[in-house]
Amino acid sequence: MIKRKRILISILVLFASLSSEARLPDSWFFQRFNMGVEWGYTQCLLRTWDYNIVSEEGYRIYDRDAEFMFHPNGSLLAHIGYELNDYFILALYGGYVGMGKGNRLLPLQLRLSWFLEELDEDGGFLYMQGGPAFHLHLQETRMAWMLSTGIGFRQRLNTDCNLDLCFGLKYLNDHPLLPNPEGPGYVPSHLIRKNDAGYFALEVSLGFNF
Repeated sequence: MIKRKRILISILVLFASLSSEARLPDSWFFQRFNMGVEWGYTQCLLRTWDYNIVSEEGYRIYDRDAEFMFHPNGSLLAHIGYELNDYFILALYGGYVGMGKGNRLLPLQLRLSWFLEELDEDGGFLYMQGGPAFHLHLQETRMAWMLSTGIGFRQRLNTDCNLDLCFGLKYLNDHPLLPNPEGPGYVPSHLIRKNDAGYFALEVSLGFNF
């Protein structure tokens, strides 16, 4: 897990250094890079689970259900983006995200944003985002996947800085440890045939881009 953190931090530092205009040639290509930071609030609404395990005596145990889960979380992300044209931005996001009770993750995601007005003007936009998310506390070896989509509004503060306000829906597909129904501890991985959990949430975020 420490190795994963180091890799994520190294990638973010690399992209941040590449986006610095002081270190890049003064060309049209490099001028289209931007970077920023985003703070978010996530309100989890629903949790689902679907697992299929083999008991120690050899019989199958199934469980599939859902429950409401009203649990708040926060997020802090940094990104490096590239303006594909006057209306689309593709960005790589990474940082810290909470999702549901006890889930602390380091996501590494791509976001595609479509602006209804040209990028040098105030206006609304739509976005889609997705990618892997690594647990801060080691669970199963399989990584989680996080997806989100929503709408936003960009306010230009000056020629080099923008303020983005976003509202969206977020989904996390996870594979948590399963408590052993027949004793202490958790179900060993070799006895698990299926183990999926889903978290659905609303999110609001505030971001600065420069």
